[in-house]
Amino acid sequence: MSVRTLEQQHSRHKRLMQIPHVFFVSLFLVLLLVPFYIALLYAIKPKTEINVNRLAWPSNPTFENFITVITKNQTFLNGYKNSLFSTIPTVLLLLFITSMAAYVLARNKGKFYELMYTIFTIGILIPFQCIMLSLYLNFFKLGLTSNNLGYVIVRVGLQVSISVLVITSFVKTIPKELEEAAKIDGAGQMRTFWQIVFPLMRPVNVTQLVLNTLFCWNDYNVAIVILRTNTSKTLPLAQIIYFNENTAELNYAFAFFLMTMIPILILYFSMQRFIVKGIMSGAVKG
Repeated sequence: MSVRTLEQQHSRHKRLMQIPHVFFVSLFLVLLLVPFYIALLYAIKPKTEINVNRLAWPSNPTFENFITVITKNQTFLNGYKNSLFSTIPTVLLLLFITSMAAYVLARNKGKFYELMYTIFTIGILIPFQCIMLSLYLNFFKLGLTSNNLGYVIVRVGLQVSISVLVITSFVKTIPKELEEAAKIDGAGQMRTFWQIVFPLMRPVNVTQLVLNTLFCWNDYNVAIVILRTNTSKTLPLAQIIYFNENTAELNYAFAFFLMTMIPILILYFSMQRFIVKGIMSGAVKG
């Protein structure tokens, strides 16, 4: 048997082995895209076609649903503003607070630091429902309900535990020799952190930035407890008007949904390179 024949057989065998891989990847891609197809489908369907062959492409696609949401839903634009004004401070606070806390926990040994790490771990295990009532009563007495300040404080407090744990694990992978070299050159601890360690934490910080943005932007449980007035509602609360006990205005709801996805998609695709690097570095575990 000639070398060329062996190469052809090897190539054919390699292609056959790739068929299951291609099949499962294609199946996964289809399953991933189906919800987006349904969302787009319902968003551009006229109201008269919404109950006729639900998965069929509309005969008369329209952008009227988007215009109606913007012009007639009084809480849409206000919800967009509130979501931006609550999400951006929450994410930035988490970025700097958790980075510094994780660095301290990763680089120091002792019972105190072990206790603090344990407290952060326990914070993940406490369901929000357990503290919901007491949280609302205390924030109501402090005048922190139905405003962005109170909502930001709660979101930061609930998200800080998981962010610290993830970033701490990443900081432990950064060589200590870099900090020792900076110390020899006369750099203090703060300067070493901000100029040496913090730039190296970019993959995990970007990953946490995107995840925390997603959690805060789509939050419903905390928002419905803290934000009680129409003027303070975020986007997830503003969308509820399209659902009631008897009917659901799916065309408006999905048009609303697609417009709320735009900032998250922009953020994700702009940070995708760093997210992949963070995952490959072990920033996201479990």
